Amino acid sequence: MKKIILPTLVSLAFASTALAATPPIDLGAGQAQIGYSFSNLQTSMNGIGDLGTYHGNGYQFAYGLNSKLAITGDQLATNSRNFNIYNNGVYQGTFNGLKFDATTIGLQYKVNDNLAVSTGSVKSSVKSDSDSNSSSEVYGGIAYKQNFSKNMNGYASYLKSSNVQDWKAGVAYNIGKDTAVDVGYRDYQSDGTGVSAKGMSYGVSHKF
Repeated sequence: MKKIILPTLVSLAFASTALAATPPIDLGAGQAQIGYSFSNLQTSMNGIGDLGTYHGNGYQFAYGLNSKLAITGDQLATNSRNFNIYNNGVYQGTFNGLKFDATTIGLQYKVNDNLAVSTGSVKSSVKSDSDSNSSSEVYGGIAYKQNFSKNMNGYASYLKSSNVQDWKAGVAYNIGKDTAVDVGYRDYQSDGTGVSAKGMSYGVSHKF
């Protein structure tokens, strides 16, 4: 059963790294953006059922190399949980101290003021007190942002790798010249593992 669960949870960790805060589309040369986000993701898996809600703390960084290119990075750290495994209602065992760690590093290209594309590498791991597993792969992504008013914009992003697809949409509000807060919704699907994860995320970002 562990051979089924651990690869699945690694794939789930991939989903939580994808553009977890407002996309840094409008960075100029030498500008940087940092961000923090908190996510609640209700998860399930075909054949096992409900995995419960996972809480994730996300830390984001982006740096503009010039007016078109930016380096982006994202780190996810989740809370630790004990996870009971059942098969057809029969108890199979427990993962104690189960948690996720994930790091995404990429290069973003600004197509125009509203659209950016990106590619890079995502490395994720899942650990418990008794076992661990990790994996890495290349991803491609796209992000869109549209201003509704001087202080409010909407955004959407999509990431695709060989194993997962992940999209997020939300609304951000500027609370200062360089600081914004956002509320978003994420939907993650993996046809290969049968995992579904969806829920709200809340973030704040600052440019300097």
